[in-house]
Amino acid sequence: MKNASFLLLAAAVAFAAAPARADGTLEGAVNFGGSLSYSTHTIAGSELDVDLHGGVYVVDSVFAGGDLLIRDNKAVTAWEATAMGRFHFLDPWLTDEGGAAAAFSPYVGLRLGYASGDNSSKDEAGLVFAGRLGIDFFVTDSFAVDLYVDASAATADVYPDKAKMESTQVRVHLGFDFFF
Repeated sequence: MKNASFLLLAAAVAFAAAPARADGTLEGAVNFGGSLSYSTHTIAGSELDVDLHGGVYVVDSVFAGGDLLIRDNKAVTAWEATAMGRFHFLDPWLTDEGGAAAAFSPYVGLRLGYASGDNSSKDEAGLVFAGRLGIDFFVTDSFAVDLYVDASAATADVYPDKAKMESTQVRVHLGFDFFF
């Protein structure tokens, strides 16, 4: 369902940005990432999904920032804006003085914010609480492939699920993280 063209574009940008100063998940490092997908083969016609996040590592291995998710097609428009925090285990920059000794950095995260979902029959909005379990695979010191599972619960039916709206959602996400 999802188109892989953005993955190729992001990989090219990441390798071009590799010489930039990067501190990975150490205190003061800035992180931006996300994914973009476009598909013309959904039940509701063409669909655009955008997932963006950004923030800073406030102490070693601890990230604080925000997350913006947007889904739009002919039947449903939904968006979510949340404050986000995550903690990295087995931090590559803390295990080896010479750089990323371990290419993988697993993490847990929490998100709290606001979401809105609108389909042809109703418009809903509510608070969102979500938990996240993920792993960053560092390709270079300034670029990682990000894979996570995100479980969200909202106080209203804001998440699209085929022809109806739901108050819960579980997503598997594959995207990119850039570290500066």
